[in-house]
Amino acid sequence: MSELSQEEIRRRRLVRLAALNSAGSVPTSASPPVTPGASIPSPDLHSPQQPLRLSPAPSTRSSTEPTTPDTANANREPNYSEEVRSDQSDQNKISADGLIVTEKTDNNILDEMPDTKMTDLTQTRQYSSFDSMGDDTLISCGSVRVGSLPQNTVAGSEGSSTREDSTSRSISPPQFVEPSPVRPRQTSASPSCSRRSLSMEVDDVSERNSQSEAQQEPMEVEDDSSASPARKIHRSRTVSCTELTEEQLRTIVSKILQVSWSDDSAGGIFVPTVAASLLDNPKLSLTELISEALMDVIIQIADGGDPLNQKLTAIIETSKNLNEENGEDSLSNSTSVETDADKPECPSPALPIQKTMPTQGLVVSYLLQFYNNVNSYEREHPKKSSEPPLSDLLQSLRTILVNHLVLVLQGRFELEKCRKSPLLPYILIGNAPTGLIPELLLATYLDKEIFDEVFTWLVLGVREEMRSALGTGHVCGGAALRALHALCEVRAGARGTRRPVCELLARLPSFCPDPVTSAPGREIARVSFLGPFFSISLFAEENPRLAERLFSSGTGDRSLAFALQREVEASRNTLHNICHNILVCPEAREPFLNYFAAILQRNERRAQLQTDERTLAGDGFMLNVCSVLQLLSVRIKLERVYPLYTFQPDSWANVRDETRLYFTAQEAQDWLDELNNDPNHKWPEAKFQTVCWFLTLHMHHVALIPALHTHQRRIRAFRDLQKVIEELMAAEPQWRNSFSALRNRELLRRWRRQIKRLHRSKQCAETALLEGEVMRRSVQFYSSVCALLSRQLDASAGEGPPALAFRATPEWYVEDVAEFMLFAVQYVPQIVAEYIEDPIITWLLSAICNSHLIKNPYLVAKIVEVLFVINLSVPLKLKNVYEKFMDHPMSQNELPSALMKFYTDIETTGQSTEFYDKFTIRFHISIILKGMWERPIHKQAIVKESRSGRQFVKFINMLMNDTTFLLDECLTYLKRIHEAQEGAAGGETRARTLAQDERQCRSYLTLARETVDMLEYLTVEIKEPFLRSELVDRLASMLNFNLQQLCGPKCKNLKVRRPEKYGWEPRRLLSQLVDIYLHLDSPQFHAALAADERSFRKELFEEAAVRLTKSYIKTPSEIERFKALADNAYQIAVSNQQKSDEFADAPEEFRDPLMDTLMTDPVVLPSGKVMDRSVILRHLLNSATDPFNRQPLSEDQLRPATELKERIQQWQREKKST
Repeated sequence: MSELSQEEIRRRRLVRLAALNSAGSVPTSASPPVTPGASIPSPDLHSPQQPLRLSPAPSTRSSTEPTTPDTANANREPNYSEEVRSDQSDQNKISADGLIVTEKTDNNILDEMPDTKMTDLTQTRQYSSFDSMGDDTLISCGSVRVGSLPQNTVAGSEGSSTREDSTSRSISPPQFVEPSPVRPRQTSASPSCSRRSLSMEVDDVSERNSQSEAQQEPMEVEDDSSASPARKIHRSRTVSCTELTEEQLRTIVSKILQVSWSDDSAGGIFVPTVAASLLDNPKLSLTELISEALMDVIIQIADGGDPLNQKLTAIIETSKNLNEENGEDSLSNSTSVETDADKPECPSPALPIQKTMPTQGLVVSYLLQFYNNVNSYEREHPKKSSEPPLSDLLQSLRTILVNHLVLVLQGRFELEKCRKSPLLPYILIGNAPTGLIPELLLATYLDKEIFDEVFTWLVLGVREEMRSALGTGHVCGGAALRALHALCEVRAGARGTRRPVCELLARLPSFCPDPVTSAPGREIARVSFLGPFFSISLFAEENPRLAERLFSSGTGDRSLAFALQREVEASRNTLHNICHNILVCPEAREPFLNYFAAILQRNERRAQLQTDERTLAGDGFMLNVCSVLQLLSVRIKLERVYPLYTFQPDSWANVRDETRLYFTAQEAQDWLDELNNDPNHKWPEAKFQTVCWFLTLHMHHVALIPALHTHQRRIRAFRDLQKVIEELMAAEPQWRNSFSALRNRELLRRWRRQIKRLHRSKQCAETALLEGEVMRRSVQFYSSVCALLSRQLDASAGEGPPALAFRATPEWYVEDVAEFMLFAVQYVPQIVAEYIEDPIITWLLSAICNSHLIKNPYLVAKIVEVLFVINLSVPLKLKNVYEKFMDHPMSQNELPSALMKFYTDIETTGQSTEFYDKFTIRFHISIILKGMWERPIHKQAIVKESRSGRQFVKFINMLMNDTTFLLDECLTYLKRIHEAQEGAAGGETRARTLAQDERQCRSYLTLARETVDMLEYLTVEIKEPFLRSELVDRLASMLNFNLQQLCGPKCKNLKVRRPEKYGWEPRRLLSQLVDIYLHLDSPQFHAALAADERSFRKELFEEAAVRLTKSYIKTPSEIERFKALADNAYQIAVSNQQKSDEFADAPEEFRDPLMDTLMTDPVVLPSGKVMDRSVILRHLLNSATDPFNRQPLSEDQLRPATELKERIQQWQREKKST
């Protein structure tokens, strides 16, 4: 065995260092002696690999840098074959003194350092260091030339034996300080056995070794590639895998673990303990050899060494990942895209990089590197690695590496511990060796204590990384989210039925902590383990940095909004996968459902009108939870959902204090008590489908619906503030030179700043709420809710629990459906048009047609409003939805009657604002009826309803009442506006009064126009109900009065400037009134016109005919008919006047006590009072009470006063005869 003495090596090294100093080069740090004959690690083991970048362009290099085979093959995988590449890069040269130096023209240190990539880095995440909570000492990247790391074995070009003199090359000191050499421990090994240093001398013997290696032919079996020149290898045949010798297997171990224990070992870390053990026991087993080698490496690191300079490699790799664009936050620089060509050649790290790394993290990096070497060897030699004994050896390597990794993570070695799990950076960046985490889990999951020690800090570190990422304004912490997903996906057990990480999450105290503050809703979102993962948000209130960065311009970028929505939706899908993995784990399912229930219970105040948002979770958090539950419920069949679950005693849902659809709170409690005491009734066990479905329903109530309300309030505030600014700006000429100018300018400045914030908040909220997938899933889920409600409504006609369950159902079940549909129809009509289903249509129609089963009239009114909005949106994108409503059998047969009934029932609601509320509700009904009148089938149903009797008469009476009131109010406000416009310019108070009158007038004219339209088109086909004695007189009086206002002597008072601003069309109104006159032209109507002593005058009709002729409002034939009608009414009026004079002295008992007119058909009330039938019936149309004592009264309680009627008739005959 050819060896040089230790003293000779030292002497040569000092001579060469002196030569370097004399040549003007900068000396490097001293290195420990080198074992002669031992080769440098295989060149393929740490060949530089360019990591996969998320940016589209590669890093730019200097134009003067030569293209070398290394740069062309930068992404090739490591090779463990005996073949030495002949195309070695010219960048790595061996100088005359044996020092490895590198000359680089590229100043980018990130591209120069060896790559530690182990798996695909397309899912990288910024991570500042292996222990971001450690030392804060920072280093930066500069324009330097760095000495090559010892992993990159130096070999000369093929066929070249000439070595370049190091004195002819300029050597710059490395930017990163080289670690101090490792002191060899005293062992019984040969004196020639010593450790290697980072800067290693290469003598003549090693040069000849590398030349002989380059000339060898590749062989199937691994052999020592660094043998001495005296050792010649001659093979006459190829050795099969099953014939590998013990020495060959040790050589493979040496290369994979990068260790050396003798002169013929190929590793890079000298392990004296193994060398001593082999001297004592040459037949040392491979298992013992591997274990001792790993222990020796760990001890060296514990003593302060870094044999392969792995720390520097890890820091450089981390800096690479920090400088790359984050995959999960690709939108961070969306507003200012910068190509690599525009960047400097040596960009500074995005975040500070720490100099120090705890020894625990360094040991883990070594173990993971060795594990990755096993994988790389298998990929390079798949055939050999699949057969024993090599396959057994590789598996044994993996097992021992994992066992040592467990011990390191448990803290069984005296190492400087990391404040976070040493595995965390690899999990986040995504470069953990393939198969390591599953094997680590399989090795520990059976022992819960060990498993918790290894994985608890890992998952807590993932959570902390997620929290930190969201705190810096990122859209979503993709790396942490993907890391948690990957951990939850790992299975164990005989059939892979167990998910140990999911079980661990459910055992964590922070999974669902008990509330300790007065803000339990916000607390669970912040403190719970999954809280940061569900806190991904686009709302400006929760992520202000994102709003300022992406929406600061104030312009609505649809492509940006779409990209943000896609990114958040992808995160929600990942969250769903995580939650699904937890739910399929039996041990974690119940705690996880309890966690969702706790979120609901602690945030139930979000559904209230007045809330303190500081004590509750934000909209983004709640929407993410709601989206996950939507995805979990999408495949639940409604037939498997128990509809009475919320009434069960053991249910998490608390509906005790909720308002019910029909029952009072006491009635609902009595029903539940009766049900619980019934021996024949037994509550079934709640299945997962039932619990999950009702969790989703209640989560919509506290998450989605409040978010929609908040957004609508945000829009109203934005519009109101915008209007105030416009009004103040319009009045600037008036206050410009006044004492209030300074104050007004300050207000404008504040309001503009506020409206900018509101606009940014509105854009963020629209991006978050109007996301297509969320709206689509909500439409589909509410379709199942409507199906359940319809099923209970159909059963409500009978008796039993299903029938009474509908009456006891919480009111908000129905209200939320209407609220969501109102929002969706207005803001995402395309989603409604595409995904609306029959259950929603059936339920909405059923609720209107069965309004008597819903006690709250405003709830039915909200459902009517949904039909109204769809009717208005017909010309847009909801034509198919409107057709579905109109084609439904219930719409064709029952809806017209139900709408007319509700039109009358809404007269009294029990609220203080009922008088004004009814006009808005009736306006919605009138629009729906107008649309139905244009369809023959529905028109026929309306006409049929008019013949049914009293219900339609009540409807007509209410219609006339509204027309009378609205027209009176309109004309009154028009006169006030006319007076204000004609008068002198007033002050600020007068301007405010005029603006208020204009708003009121515009509102009343809108309502009046629809009621008059309805009267007009109904009287075309329907006449008999309008001519009834209890209606016709009031109808004639209303028509005459309004005709007098339009054509009388004071009609000029209705003239205003810009009448179209208010919707005032006097000609159209006059034409409609004349049409109603002509539609009802009959003797009964003539008599009613003549009976109107207040407004009927023949001259009025003649003046109206002149205006009709002058303005060409009606045709001549229609005008002639109108004149004839007036003549007939005038003749009857003359006759009536004669009768009135004749019966003026009628006895008091013959007169009606309310109208003071001669009774023609007297009736007796239950109170004993006598009234004329037409008068009391007209009163009952408006109020079903006795006018004298306000007691309930109906038409069937009236008794004819036959005797009194005969006496009146007898008295009339006597008067006529005299």
